[in-house]
Amino acid sequence: MARVSLLIMAGGRGSRLGGVRKPLVQVGGRTILQRILDQLGPLADERLALVHDEELEAPDGLRMVVDVREYAGPLPAAAHALTSVNGDLCILVAGDMPFVSREVFRYMLQLQAREAARVVVPLVDGHIESMHAVFRRQDLSDALKTAQREGEQRLFKVFESLDPRIVEEAELRSFDPELHTLFNVNSPEDLALAEELAAAER
Repeated sequence: MARVSLLIMAGGRGSRLGGVRKPLVQVGGRTILQRILDQLGPLADERLALVHDEELEAPDGLRMVVDVREYAGPLPAAAHALTSVNGDLCILVAGDMPFVSREVFRYMLQLQAREAARVVVPLVDGHIESMHAVFRRQDLSDALKTAQREGEQRLFKVFESLDPRIVEEAELRSFDPELHTLFNVNSPEDLALAEELAAAER
């Protein structure tokens, strides 16, 4: 049985939210970070968050990986984080997604196992959702090193190089009709909508 790691990219600072750390924003009475852990933690054998400093207090069962390069971008950030990941498989998710779906990620893990895919990632409106993926750790780590040597900075291009198993929008909607799993909080307007969605959940 493959060992699974959950990696939360939790370094984002919300400039449009007053500079607060987005994973610490409260939605429905819980931080986004805690909401992600509650949903996806049960799917993983280890849980890590990539942060840019130690000001985030780690919830129980979460290990912090510090990367001080705050504006390096998602590709080098992922490369740094993967040096601390122990799992054969990795669930990657952005730290500003309060409604990630356990059912969607369970399905993606099942696809990976059934098809021996190196990467499983959604494609919505023609765009790969890089911050919502399942992949084989060693395959992505090797591809990231190659990309960095070649000057490639776009994470979705690295995924494309690994012949990803694309999850089409219709597949996603069969588990999450409104695609809330991909919703992220970038602005006060997003946060207000997130609170409405959280209230509807309750």
